[in-house]
Amino acid sequence: MLSVSVVAIMASCKKEVDLQPTDFAPLERTFRTVNDLNSGTLGVYGTWLQRRPIYTSAIISDEARQGSGTEYRGVGANLFRWEHTSDAQDFRDAENAGIWTNMYAVIDRANRVLAFLDAVPASTQADMDTKQRLRGELLALRGFAHFELLRNYARFPYDPSAPGVPYQSEYAKDPANYRPTRNTSGDVMNKIEADLSAARGLIPTSFTDISRVTRNGVVAMQARVAVYARNWDSAAARATVVINAQPLTPRASYAALWTTRNLAANQSTEVIWKLNVTATNVTSAAVGNMFQDASGAVQFAPSQKLLGSYDQTNDIRFPTFYRTAPRDLIAKYGAITSLPTTENFTYDIKVLRTSEMYLIRAEARAELNDLIGAAADIFALRSQRITGALLPVYTSKQVAIDDVYLERYRELSFEGHRYYDLKRRGLPIQRNLEDVNNVASLTQLDPSNPRYLLPIPQQEIFANPNVTQNPGY
Repeated sequence: MLSVSVVAIMASCKKEVDLQPTDFAPLERTFRTVNDLNSGTLGVYGTWLQRRPIYTSAIISDEARQGSGTEYRGVGANLFRWEHTSDAQDFRDAENAGIWTNMYAVIDRANRVLAFLDAVPASTQADMDTKQRLRGELLALRGFAHFELLRNYARFPYDPSAPGVPYQSEYAKDPANYRPTRNTSGDVMNKIEADLSAARGLIPTSFTDISRVTRNGVVAMQARVAVYARNWDSAAARATVVINAQPLTPRASYAALWTTRNLAANQSTEVIWKLNVTATNVTSAAVGNMFQDASGAVQFAPSQKLLGSYDQTNDIRFPTFYRTAPRDLIAKYGAITSLPTTENFTYDIKVLRTSEMYLIRAEARAELNDLIGAAADIFALRSQRITGALLPVYTSKQVAIDDVYLERYRELSFEGHRYYDLKRRGLPIQRNLEDVNNVASLTQLDPSNPRYLLPIPQQEIFANPNVTQNPGY
């Protein structure tokens, strides 16, 4: 694959002289101590750009509407109009191709550290424990990165026999001849489960740094994967483990969860795994600057459909997630309401939260016809978000699932879920006419439309003809 090949070529070059340049080190010389392994693992975390699926999900789905006027520069237009093509490149963030190249870079780098982990000596028990934990973190990152690829480029609702993505279990040692094919979705899911299962047994519960993958983080990953695979018993059980370990953030503390730029790296909140955004990586890693420029120009705003889904008076999420004066703004990762400003969008990206676990369990319970249990989970969440929330009464499985999806729309907005939620149930993307400038053709995208499924990036097809393109591109 292109992304893998570029990285591998850079790392596997051979020199014909003994003197090595100061900026180059063969892999076998890179990892000599446990500290080296830790540095390599931190490099894998630093490669992960979660803002890309967040952006893709928001722009393709019914979460966002385009900016307007002279300040809007056509950013994300192809994705928003469902005109994305296999070679489309958005100057802001490489459109859908960015997810493919970024996730395979994460996977390749994780595999490089894993390949040399056993050979690094560990003379103390602490070093041996650290090596074991690092192996768990790397396996979790590798498995979850493949899951991110699968939910973007494979067809859902889940079909184990459908084409998935190439599963990369080791780094490309011979990139010039590395031409993998697409594993089936079922094979990819099985390999993801194997990586996450191994990781769960390797990371101790005493490790609580949420800027890295903890045991709770692995179980939360397993819960999310189980929902996509429609393994409802497993989804409910895994979500319960996390809920019991990291309780829901109460209403009184909820706004601070989002206004605090860098949360403490411990399990004192409902955030299970976060990616750090700082002044040094804000340009490439932040989410807020995807929707609004540093100059205050609005490229995307929350849709009126989304804003209208909230109880705007009693729901703490509405004033926390959005600004409506002097205009509508997405504020989950910072917002510029006036100039001059000190806003720089340096807010942690919360990849996994306990709120999602309640919603996963509610959905699983509904599918298992435990409507009372599903209602209890939705009420537990709403009672900490909406003043005067009432216990819902579900008369059927479908009524319960529809309500779970409404709550996912509200609670998880702009966190990279909406497009994938609709996709995994084969539901159409439906926008309000006012959110598409009265262009009727942009109000609905049906799952049968080829543009509902993202294309494999064309640069990948050029580099590896063994990777087949998705239908319709």
